Amino acid sequence: MRPPVSSVQPDAAPRPASPAEPAPEQRARNLPLAQELLALTKLPTICERKMMSVLLKEIRTTPEMRGYTDIFRDFFQQHVSASLMSEEMARYLVENFSERELLQLKAIVNTSAGQKMFSTLENLPDVERLNDANYLQLFDEEETRQYKVFSRLPAFQKFSDCVPTLIDLGGEVTTKRVNAHFPDLMDDLMRRMQERPPLN
Repeated sequence: MRPPVSSVQPDAAPRPASPAEPAPEQRARNLPLAQELLALTKLPTICERKMMSVLLKEIRTTPEMRGYTDIFRDFFQQHVSASLMSEEMARYLVENFSERELLQLKAIVNTSAGQKMFSTLENLPDVERLNDANYLQLFDEEETRQYKVFSRLPAFQKFSDCVPTLIDLGGEVTTKRVNAHFPDLMDDLMRRMQERPPLN
């Protein structure tokens, strides 16, 4: 996974404060709004499912671990958390989006086209997909009209630019959680190996 970038700008240098950036008290007020937006997009849940899928797929490719998939699945279900991902993603959004932009994005997600864009990882409106003519095949005639309006909005363009960063933040949260609780996983595996052979 790529490390998360600090802003939607291509360079990694910190941006100087500008009048357009929310003040600290405004960011605090915007936090619930950012969390509502993430709940509507289901982005943290989409990210959680993807992380679980990738981690379990890696386990299945290791022959000696294949029989202990149930232990890994239980571990990931306990420690790979959409709610923790949502917290990190929401903090990023309030640092980079104004209240007006967040409200615009909520309105977009509440449309038919918006719901379709946030239904699966493959449909998420990141910048690469928005430049792919085949992306429009997702939508019916009315949704296509909606999408063409959205794609001209600066807030939507800005959000699309940062979708990969939000996903990377989810991956970073997952990695930290897995690493922090890895000794517990090893204890469970050793206990199972001593008690009985792996499940087939």
